[in-house]
Amino acid sequence: SPKMTSIGMTCSSNKYLEQSARYFVVRAGAVPEVRENPAMPGYNFDMVAGADYVIDLSKPAGSRITSLSVRGRAVAPADSFTLALNNYRAGGSGGYDMLRGAQVLKDTQVEIRDLLIAEVERRGTMAPADYHVRNWRIEPAAYAAAAYAALHPRRDGPSSSSSSPAASPASRPTGLPITTLRIISTNDFHGALEPRPDGNQGNRGGAAQVAHAMRAAQAECGASCATLLLDGGDMFQGTAASNLAFGRPVVQWFNALGFAAGALGNHEFDWGQDTLRARMNELHHAVLGANVRYADGRDVPWIRDDTIVTRGGVTIGIVGVASPLTPSTTKASNVADLRFLDPAPVVDAHVRSLRARGASVVVVVAHDGAFCNGRGAALACNGEIVTLARGITEKVDAIVSGHTHSLVNAEINGIPVVQARSSGRAIAIIDIPLDAAGRATSAGRGAVRDIGSDTLPADADIAAMVAHATAGVAARVHQRIGQLDAPMLRRGDEYALGHLIADAQRAAGDADFAVMNNGGIRADLQAGPVTYGALFEVEPFGNVLYRVTVRGDALRRYFEKFYDGQRVPRVHVSGVRLTWDASKPAGQRLVDARLPGGAPLDDARDYTLVLSDFMLTGGDGLGLGQAARVVEPLNVQDLDALITWVRRMPRGIVAVDETPRLIITNP
Repeated sequence: SPKMTSIGMTCSSNKYLEQSARYFVVRAGAVPEVRENPAMPGYNFDMVAGADYVIDLSKPAGSRITSLSVRGRAVAPADSFTLALNNYRAGGSGGYDMLRGAQVLKDTQVEIRDLLIAEVERRGTMAPADYHVRNWRIEPAAYAAAAYAALHPRRDGPSSSSSSPAASPASRPTGLPITTLRIISTNDFHGALEPRPDGNQGNRGGAAQVAHAMRAAQAECGASCATLLLDGGDMFQGTAASNLAFGRPVVQWFNALGFAAGALGNHEFDWGQDTLRARMNELHHAVLGANVRYADGRDVPWIRDDTIVTRGGVTIGIVGVASPLTPSTTKASNVADLRFLDPAPVVDAHVRSLRARGASVVVVVAHDGAFCNGRGAALACNGEIVTLARGITEKVDAIVSGHTHSLVNAEINGIPVVQARSSGRAIAIIDIPLDAAGRATSAGRGAVRDIGSDTLPADADIAAMVAHATAGVAARVHQRIGQLDAPMLRRGDEYALGHLIADAQRAAGDADFAVMNNGGIRADLQAGPVTYGALFEVEPFGNVLYRVTVRGDALRRYFEKFYDGQRVPRVHVSGVRLTWDASKPAGQRLVDARLPGGAPLDDARDYTLVLSDFMLTGGDGLGLGQAARVVEPLNVQDLDALITWVRRMPRGIVAVDETPRLIITNP
């Protein structure tokens, strides 16, 4: 058995006890049902000496510890205490991730059994009353009785008396074999704490509705099913409530639900590495990026590669990878010292390691995605996650993907692969059948469940958390900027909303042209009042605008590369109308570049062009390189430019310009 030593360390006791209270799975009702959590072995239920507390099982997991006091004084949320623990627990094992990184005050290097031997020798005669102190209890009484029944199942078989009720789930013998591992996953949450309109589908998403759906998916799985919550990355960036707090409310959401691990998304780097590290330290689950290295090839010590967790006695290895496209899909300066390797060989190496370390099931979380068309046998998917799945040679039991904000539910290279859209609009589920040794017996079965928040109940505790997070920014979010008579939706390759943004940036720089990358347009604008919060969600990244001076011939070459003969331009422009001929060879496809007055682009004169700092530094492959003769920071953020432009609209009504500015002939 492993050597257990005594360690003294500082910790917030409330989080610690809330994790222990997750040992009980509760189904409320007139006669409540309580059972042991199949994902949490009994040895991970901890009792704390030196504190008095109540475990209220009528409350949801994460909010069950009440009446917590130490030496007669109520414990405040900011209080910290010293705890004496063994080295297994002090390292965060058993789901106690909040202990990782806590300050170690003393490491005795004394084994627990030696402490027990010394105490027995000191006492000579042992009396239970000398040690038993009733310092905690379960409430309410009906729940305490149900918990007792679950922990002390009848062993004399069913009663023959007609007055005896049928055995409830709480009173079934525990220790049922786990025959299914259910993976429940999210991806690209992007700070979407509140439901949002989704075209003609009504409102979708919302942290409280997603929480309800995930917990329902856990509860319906049954006693012989273990559940595992995973995330495909891009957790924080996207809404005022999240961004203005640098993602802290989203951390609370993930921690409340009890995720096991997630992939490192490209937008995790948007606020810099220091902020990312702070959020990672606050998250209870591991954020994994096994393919991330320093530029000199060294491993990045603060980015974990993999993790092993236990659910219902099943040992599960999880390896995570970041997108190799990260340097061009976040601000380049934020990852200038990092490299993102081809993930397939990295995954293979970690799968071998995880199997050698005892994992019977191995899952990949990857911030890479795909787009799929067709159904059944005709289903066809293309994208980075397809390349990854096909490149893996070791046995992987499931892949949770992200990044493309699409619906993926496919079997690729014998591996079930899922992605659940984005912004909490869906959750994904993979059920993996297991044998008695906890190994997958066949390929898992995937599903993607949409979150229709108009009809799906909200989890009450998460709803309260969301209300608190949004209240702090409500005054700013609801500030009215203008009015929109009809929705401006991101439909097709070119749309009025993109024109509006490009025009706003051109005006901010008093420039000849502006170019806006479509990947930076993150939400639709709905008809009605145009608020600060709505515009924030359209452009949440806070990119700074630059005005660059470019000679006409260099600008023509820049416009030429927008269209490669196959993929339509992924930009919007202002101040110019561009025409490409798809039948011509590369380098000659741009056949016309015409200014608003009808004049053609003059190769010999200088023009000014507004770009965001993201694009200027090569984001989405849209940098100018050495073609920029003069670079001037405007010291204006993209969102502020948009707000200023909308406010300038006559009578405050947003003008809609749907006239095409990007034309492709002979496609």
